[in-house]
Amino acid sequence: MTDNWAVIPVKGLTESKTRLSTSLQGDQRRILVEALLEDVLSSIIRSRVYGTVMLISPDESVGSRFRSQEVSFLKQIGVGLNRAVEQANRLATQKHARSLTTVLADIPLVEAGDFKEISSLGDASQRVVMAPSLKGGTNVMLTSPPGVVSPSYGRWSYSKHLHQAQVRGVNAYSISNSRISFDIDSSSDLIELRRRDPEGRTASGRVISEFRVLLNDHGLSLSAIS
Repeated sequence: MTDNWAVIPVKGLTESKTRLSTSLQGDQRRILVEALLEDVLSSIIRSRVYGTVMLISPDESVGSRFRSQEVSFLKQIGVGLNRAVEQANRLATQKHARSLTTVLADIPLVEAGDFKEISSLGDASQRVVMAPSLKGGTNVMLTSPPGVVSPSYGRWSYSKHLHQAQVRGVNAYSISNSRISFDIDSSSDLIELRRRDPEGRTASGRVISEFRVLLNDHGLSLSAIS
């Protein structure tokens, strides 16, 4: 399906996941971010749903690290997640893409079949398909055509996107999927990933297996095994 796009916004290999800075050092966060991206990209590519798979980031090292025959890179111009998605929507529209699926880069358990399910929901020419996070965000969102609703990422973005679709009369679909709804934001999420993927099936799970859980005066944290 060459006219269906998947776009993964990435803040940067070292700028991402700053909430984990009290638990992981810069190099450790970079390793984790790369593993998360590896997991997401692998599932997207294996789904064979998208003719274009694109990373967008202000950090050109993202392109240097992950650009391939199957993955392209777009240098982000504006600042923030919403600007990144708006830029991707404009390019997809210019290239006459049928749909654009925005995939956040921190959902390591997502599988190829999940993307097939999302792409198959609804047959209207104008539609939005969303997979919310456990925290009220929007971890995956298909818009057909691209930009049929404006990106409103941030607090409670799922309800904001759904409201937009309703106001604009766009068919909206939502899926409840425990793999997609689980994202990595905190040390407790890393511990939960280790619980869900103890055998290291994912690249992120293998990275987490190299960290040990420590209890200190500040609560849960992670440090590299020496």
